[in-house]
Parts: sequence; C-alpha cells; structure tokens
Amino acid sequence: MQIHVGKRRTFRGLSFTIGEGEKGVILIGLLIYIFFIGLIILSLLKLLTAEAILQVIDINKKRALYAAQSGIEYAMRGINEYAVHNSTLLGLNNYHEDLDTGPGTHCKITIRLNGPTYFEITAIGYSQNYAQKIVKKVNYIDVAKYAVYATGRVRYVRTIPWGKIYQNAHYMPVFDNDELINMAKPGHYYPNNLYINSLFSFTNDLIYVGRDLTFGIYNWVNIGNFAVGRNVRIKSSFGIFGATSGVFYQFNPGSRFLCEWQFIWRALFGGLVVNGNVYGTNYPWLPFRYKVYYNRNTITRFLRYSVSGGPLIYTKTQWLNQ
Repeated sequence: MQIHVGKRRTFRGLSFTIGEGEKGVILIGLLIYIFFIGLIILSLLKLLTAEAILQVIDINKKRALYAAQSGIEYAMRGINEYAVHNSTLLGLNNYHEDLDTGPGTHCKITIRLNGPTYFEITAIGYSQNYAQKIVKKVNYIDVAKYAVYATGRVRYVRTIPWGKIYQNAHYMPVFDNDELINMAKPGHYYPNNLYINSLFSFTNDLIYVGRDLTFGIYNWVNIGNFAVGRNVRIKSSFGIFGATSGVFYQFNPGSRFLCEWQFIWRALFGGLVVNGNVYGTNYPWLPFRYKVYYNRNTITRFLRYSVSGGPLIYTKTQWLNQ
C-alpha cells in the first residue's frame, strides 16, 4: 500500500503527485513573476510620463522662442516706422514694451542705441513658466538723411544743406516692383520710355517708367515721385529755370542720372536715390549745376512703400540666442 502526500494528478495517462512544498515553490515563482511584470509596467509608465513632460517643456520652449522672434520682427518694423516720422532714433533709446504674441504667450522687448548707425533689440518670449531670450544687433543706413543717395559716383551736384550726399553705397532700398506698377496705374504707368516735354507735368503720387525717362527743353515743372528702370536725362531748359518736387528712384544697377547744363537753374525739391552714377551737369567747368534741396519728409513718404516699410536699410545683423 502506497501513501501519497498532496493531491494526485494525471497527465496523458501518467500519474504523479504534487507535494505541499512544491506548491509553495510555484506560488513564490508566480509572485516573483508578477512583481517583475509590475516593475516593468511601472517603469514604462514613468518613462511615458517623463516623455510627456519633456514634450510639454519642448513645446513651451518653442512657443517662447517664437514669441521672442515675433517681438524682434515687431521691433524692427516699428523702428523703421519711427524713422518715417523722426529724423533720428534717439527717442527709442531704452524703449520697453510688453507684447501679447498669442494665446498663452507674450514678449518683452527692449531697444538700445549704440551710436548713429547701430542698435540692439532684446526680446524675451514667455510661454507658461518658460522663457527664451534673443538679442539682435543691427547696423543700418538711414537713406532719408541724404539728398542724394547713390551706389555709384556723384559729381557736379550741389545739395542744400551742403554735403548731404552718400555715394558708392553698397545697399539700395528695395521695393516690390509689382506694387510700384499698381501704384502708378492706370494713368502713370509707362512700361517703356517716357519723354516729357510739356510746360507743366503734374503727377498724382508716382510715375513708373520701365526704361528711360527724359525731360525735354519745354518742361519746367514736375510734381510727384518717379520710379525709373534705367536712365534719367534732363535736357537744357528753354526757359530760365526748371524744377521737380518729389523723389527720383532708379532701381536697376548701372542706371545714370544726368542733368545737362542749364543757363540759369534746374533743381529738385526732395531727393535722389540712384542705383548708379549721378551727374549734375555735362559741362563741369560752367556754373549753374543741378541743385537738390533736401526734404526728408518727401523722401520718407516715398520710402514707406519699400519692403522694409521706411527709410532704414539694415546692412548687418547678428543674432544671439540665449
């Protein structure tokens, strides 16, 4: 007679017995297995939670950075707009402003001047408890400070006040050509050459000439701005004087502005912006050269239509992300 401890089990015709000790070992193994599975699940939960937190942090950092960038763009545009109405930027030194840049974000900007051709913008963007700081250092040229601004040589021109000439410039104000054409249409758009030889030639705001612009001997007075694709030539006036009130803007490289010798007087009230050379007379040994009477308001009113929105050309920038 056999005595079996525990319960008898049968598997495919085989008979065996599981003892009480063996049951304890299996139970402990099962508990250990459950414990490790729990650890794995807990680790995965922690990993997923940490990843979600990092994603939230990353999103807020990016939103803060975008807010700071928006602040820089806002400041750059505002500085040029300020220059339209003011002859210097001194009033913007140590300027502060807090901007709402979108849902849950804002930006604080500070403007500091460092000389007559250099300023610095500091923008700090915020999103929830996160901040991103950007510093932008900018060198600029104020085109409207000059009666004559040219990328080439300027010869035999007199400006009033004296010496308001910038020659051999490396930068030109940029306009949207299609916008200039639309401004001139329908009555003042000339895709090719234009010859003006009337006694008075008044314009509304802008004449657009695709190629050469010539003023004949019977032209005396012009009012308005001229955007010219190539050369401007002013012939000797039949009368004793001739004048234009506005801005001549010659945008293509290699352009030339030429005023032929006048018996008495030819003048411009406004400014010249030429992507090329400027000559105030073709007989430099004779008197009565072309005169440009500087008018900042006239120049800035025209330059507000430029891509930058004002008279400032940003020549060099440096970004510092912090």
